[in-house]
Amino acid sequence: MSEPDNIAQEQSQVQDSLHSTTSGTSRRSSLNSKGVSRRASLRRRSSGLFAAARASFVRSRGQSGANVDTLRGNTGADFEGYATVHRGDGNGAFAMFDLFSCFGKKKDGLYFLLIKGYHCFVFENDEGKSPKYAIELMNRKAVIQPSRESFIPHVPHPGADRNTTYTTIHLETGLGDIEYKFTFANMEDGLASKFCDVVSAASNEAITEQVRKRLGHEGLLSKRASVRYANTIGAEKTRDQPEAPVGTGEVLAEMPVPGY
Repeated sequence: MSEPDNIAQEQSQVQDSLHSTTSGTSRRSSLNSKGVSRRASLRRRSSGLFAAARASFVRSRGQSGANVDTLRGNTGADFEGYATVHRGDGNGAFAMFDLFSCFGKKKDGLYFLLIKGYHCFVFENDEGKSPKYAIELMNRKAVIQPSRESFIPHVPHPGADRNTTYTTIHLETGLGDIEYKFTFANMEDGLASKFCDVVSAASNEAITEQVRKRLGHEGLLSKRASVRYANTIGAEKTRDQPEAPVGTGEVLAEMPVPGY
């Protein structure tokens, strides 16, 4: 083969290589474009679904529009499980004030818990249309109690039998006050420990967001639509919590002082 023929062949090979590279880049660009378009479409669809759920929540005054599936979103909840929930400490001479509200409704019972974002949502069961109430987790810590101090619920948990043991967890404020007691059946390994870990993570994330907002760095916050929706619903449903139990100090403060 002559030298001119060799040069022509090399030029042809280079052009074929460039064409192949350009075609590959074009295909990758097309796939990337389709991927971006698909994600944008999913975001719009997700936003539309949560907008509709929000409208249902507002129309029903919080009685629908926030069921378990809606709060899970596409990525699921951070925690789910049944627990016996008791408001407050419930110890001491005035424990009877913990058990009943002024309308005679018990404040404790078996409920389905779901944690998403910065709140723990308390449902009647896993098919509830909306949580009964939500508990804010910022500046809260969950503390596992010794087995000898764990509460034995009167209503057995789903799947439990007479040999089932239970673990009680105290949800405490930063000052150590007990806001809630949660009792979990020891049927699923690590359920109680997972609850504590998720509460800790939610509390830390909520504190971090608060600090960023205070510093004017809200633009750094990037949360999924389902998390934003859960935080919005949680902020409203915290108002439906059972009243905090009357403490001993508050009861004594209302008693008349002898001699007056």
